[in-house]
Amino acid sequence: MKLLIVDDEPIIVRGLAHLLDYQSLGYTQVLTAGSGYDALRLLRQHRPEAVISDIAMPDLNGLELLRLIREEQIATSVVFLSGYRSFDYAQEALQLGAKSYLLKPVEASALESELTRIGREHRARAEQNRLQKHMQALESEEQEHFPHTLPSDDRPFCLVCFHLALQEANSRLADGLKHFSAISKAEAYLAAQGCVAFPKGDYLCAVVYGEKEDCATRAARLASECSRMIEGAMACPFNHVTEGPLTSTRQIPAAFEACRARLNLPASAAPAEDSMIDRIKEYIAVHYGEDLTLEHMSETFAMNANYFSSFFHQKVGVRYKDYLTRVRMTEAKRLLLQTDLMVYEISQRVGFTDIRYFSQTFARHTGEKPKDYRKRR
Repeated sequence: MKLLIVDDEPIIVRGLAHLLDYQSLGYTQVLTAGSGYDALRLLRQHRPEAVISDIAMPDLNGLELLRLIREEQIATSVVFLSGYRSFDYAQEALQLGAKSYLLKPVEASALESELTRIGREHRARAEQNRLQKHMQALESEEQEHFPHTLPSDDRPFCLVCFHLALQEANSRLADGLKHFSAISKAEAYLAAQGCVAFPKGDYLCAVVYGEKEDCATRAARLASECSRMIEGAMACPFNHVTEGPLTSTRQIPAAFEACRARLNLPASAAPAEDSMIDRIKEYIAVHYGEDLTLEHMSETFAMNANYFSSFFHQKVGVRYKDYLTRVRMTEAKRLLLQTDLMVYEISQRVGFTDIRYFSQTFARHTGEKPKDYRKRR
């Protein structure tokens, strides 16, 4: 990526040019300009991804420069530095699409944070554009072009596909508005989580890389949260499936077809109630370490608490509380055997705030206290 620094005071340009290790932030080339017109010339010539600019410059000020950038549709993100504590300046800058408005003298950490965010957004857009080419190739049945469209990424990822189930009784206009609104909300939510999201016909696809979690766990969590958010807002199902982990973007077409096939199972093969219990189980599998009271779960899945309890028992065969405890104990056993975490840390991770109660519950399920279980194995 390229960075352009603009200020009519040479000493400030030199100071900014050496303020940060731009190379470590992903900016391989740093350009400088001493006026707004010099900056415009460099913008047209080099198309930098980020600009750090003063506002008050004699020939072409920063706000006028940003207007020209927008008129010429130069895809760059602008961070303004200014010595003016003026609300009007800041308001106009943000209305024109500036990423941020920082006051001089700027702190290195604040500028680094902004440039890091810009770099992350730029990489996400680039990835989304490349993936969009994949989906366009799939749309036109040119799947043989997929291996050449996007180079493989060495990070594993999961593909999540969402499908909005519309009620046949609704009018076409209502269906269309509901569909558009749900897809837009979901796409914005996933983008905010750093996922690469792109629409594909009646589906919304998202490429989810792992961060602190592995990609499969993160994909399940984000998909579940996204579905709940949309269902709560739209009062209609927002079904999803995941495929992965995948190791190459060449696998996206086949993964998408697999997702589409699973989402389009006939009603007899995937009853609505079974779909709901699957989502509840998936939610528990992701959030077992949280305070999953019966009230929380019934509110999350828009049910009366008594009905939720009865529904869960009927479908799963055990009481909700017993099922949750079983999930937590299974994870506790795994952590005892596969990690060096202290018992109190494991207790907290699996949703217990009282270590004594955790030990009692563990002993009741396994016949041993946690320390003895770990030691004997």
